[in-house]
Amino acid sequence: MNSKHKQQVIQSSVYGSLDIAEDQIYHFESDILGIPNIREYALLPIDDTLFFLLHAVEEDVSFVLLPAVQAVEGYGFQLQEETVSLLQLESPEDAGVMLIVNIHDQDIYVNLKAPIILSPHSHKGCQFIINDQDLPIRHRLERKEES
Repeated sequence: MNSKHKQQVIQSSVYGSLDIAEDQIYHFESDILGIPNIREYALLPIDDTLFFLLHAVEEDVSFVLLPAVQAVEGYGFQLQEETVSLLQLESPEDAGVMLIVNIHDQDIYVNLKAPIILSPHSHKGCQFIINDQDLPIRHRLERKEES
């Protein structure tokens, strides 16, 4: 094991044992809606998919995320200056924009109203509520046709 990257293991009731490297942990200064008081989350790619797992480090709470660029064409919004400084972003373009995924009646939906914003440089994250656009909480993803 590389001594530069400290490893830890978290137990998930859904995903089993998860090996977490220190550089996969993001600190959230504010709550994710409906999930109070959790500040440390690990971001893990889900093998062979475009999806990621955002799993709390200390609790058995997780979300499946999809990068916004993979989910919706032309999706965009203005990040507020306070969010840019909270995440210590050099510019808004440095932010990783992820959408929370929900599965309902065999369909996959993403929340366009409240994306998760991650800063790969500062390892800080937050949920950003978009109030200046009428965006759905449940936007159905179209399945890509197999070629």
